[in-house]
Amino acid sequence: MSGRMLVVDDDRDMVRTLCDVLRLRGFQVQGAHSGEEALALVDRQPYGVVLMDIKMPGMEGTEACRVMVQRHPGLRVILMTAHVPIDAIHDAEREGAWRVMRKPVEIAELLALLG
Repeated sequence: MSGRMLVVDDDRDMVRTLCDVLRLRGFQVQGAHSGEEALALVDRQPYGVVLMDIKMPGMEGTEACRVMVQRHPGLRVILMTAHVPIDAIHDAEREGAWRVMRKPVEIAELLALLG
């Protein structure tokens, strides 16, 4: 899997923290703060993984995931959310999500998934 990652969340502190942790683990990481911004970045450069919040203003993570996976087959999108009702997990998987993780993200779990 490519070491390049995109972290997407409207919570700027969350993006900064996740990016810092992943950089320390050797990943090349970029941050974005909306589904629209993430789509534009994914269209311009390749990423191995996108880690993205589901609930964001404007384009939500599930919609951005659907479009990303359509445009870039093979892209792995991990969606994250504070609330994970079972129907949301199924919706996200139908939209092409590789995994759905609970927030706050357990770093050890994320690293195991990426490894």
